[in-house]
Amino acid sequence: MKIAGIRTFSLVDYPGKPCAVVFTAGCNFRCPWCHNWEIAYGDRKDYDMKEQALKILRKLRKRLDAVCVTGGEPTIHNDLPELLTLLKGLGYSIKLDTNGSNPKMVEDVINRKLVDYVALDLKAKPESYPEITGVRYNYWCEVMKTAFILRESGIKYEYRMTYVPGLSDEKDLIFLSEFLREDERLFVVVANPTERFKPHGHVPKVNFRNVVWRYEDLSLNEEGKC
Repeated sequence: MKIAGIRTFSLVDYPGKPCAVVFTAGCNFRCPWCHNWEIAYGDRKDYDMKEQALKILRKLRKRLDAVCVTGGEPTIHNDLPELLTLLKGLGYSIKLDTNGSNPKMVEDVINRKLVDYVALDLKAKPESYPEITGVRYNYWCEVMKTAFILRESGIKYEYRMTYVPGLSDEKDLIFLSEFLREDERLFVVVANPTERFKPHGHVPKVNFRNVVWRYEDLSLNEEGKC
């Protein structure tokens, strides 16, 4: 597995816990607004920081009790369980960020008690998935399998969506909000412009059941419910 980098401290990536963040390189999606697209493409030769990241995490374990493993997409790597086992061996609680495209891997690491929290991206209504993800194959069924695995798992989890003006619409929010159970929440972040993609269009200012909007910039993180 290629490790693209590590953030040594975060207050927003693991609910209720200060954590470090490990970025895995490579992704099977090509979301046009992706802020981590260089990591997602995963083809740089210097994305080989596994030992360096583990060395840093060994030093941090007296100050932090959690690690968020994100990407890219961590579940495309067959050796993800090996990495999570090493992190668990250091005493960390583990949060996994995933696009849900590999339900077998998610189920495996849950059954092996290698993760404590999962954040699953629900990107759009089913028919919009190929356009939103930038790939021809529609991964909606795999994402739903992952969602139902989480529901039956007993671990903590959340759903997330990036609302992309010009690609997302109110129908996406309505569909996803109706998918939620009463005890579930969908956390929504509005996409910011990047060098590769300029969102355009309308962001709805209406109520959706169990949808929580997260407003983020480089210096401020606020959370508000519509």
